Amino acid sequence: MTESSFWNAPANADVVRYGEYNLTIIHLGSPTDATDLPGHDPAAARRFAESFGTIDTILEDLGTVPAIDPVSAGTRADLELVRVGSWGNITAITDPGPVHCNGSYPVDEEAESLAERFPAAVIIATCTIDYNMTYGAWKIIHPNGTRLFAGGWHGEDDWDFEGSPTAVATAFGITEQELSEENIEMDDEVNVFDWAGLCDLAFKKVAPLDHTDRTTSVFRVQHTEDAIGNMEEIWLEN
Repeated sequence: MTESSFWNAPANADVVRYGEYNLTIIHLGSPTDATDLPGHDPAAARRFAESFGTIDTILEDLGTVPAIDPVSAGTRADLELVRVGSWGNITAITDPGPVHCNGSYPVDEEAESLAERFPAAVIIATCTIDYNMTYGAWKIIHPNGTRLFAGGWHGEDDWDFEGSPTAVATAFGITEQELSEENIEMDDEVNVFDWAGLCDLAFKKVAPLDHTDRTTSVFRVQHTEDAIGNMEEIWLEN
């Protein structure tokens, strides 16, 4: 595939809305404390990127950057950039490709696909799109079989939802005090629940959130045709 084979918009087209898009895999049973994790493995990061469902081809390896550097896409060309951190038993990818569009939720699909490959791993994935209200999708998978997916417009009806926040809290050992400290109300309605907060609490139980002093690989990629179609509609079209 050529770099521009699936794109209709030119490389300098402006990104018209923003969001966050992250997926992390944590293989349990190995050290997850920040002081015990090994340094970034660029070769492992590339292998993961090559196997990720929204990526067709890696076009260019752009080296590494600090993992805490902010991610911001200003033009269509920036949407071709993905970051992958590989630190021992933790792999994290930041990719605008799994953006939800027209009732489909690639975040859910990619997480489930990875769960088939890594059934003993925790997988936590999020994608949010900033409109006047947040349009988000959140996925949590625990290897004991607990799964949760929530996707929709904040405050609106007609959410896609499966699972139980209480089951997630039990699986990850999240206490009532920890929920209270983060102002997470377990009886909130699906369309106003703090899904991002629940994801963060689950993450804290299995892996460090602080990426200070870590590095991550940056790749310019050719996304799949389906991913590019979704990205053009969501990130580029008014």
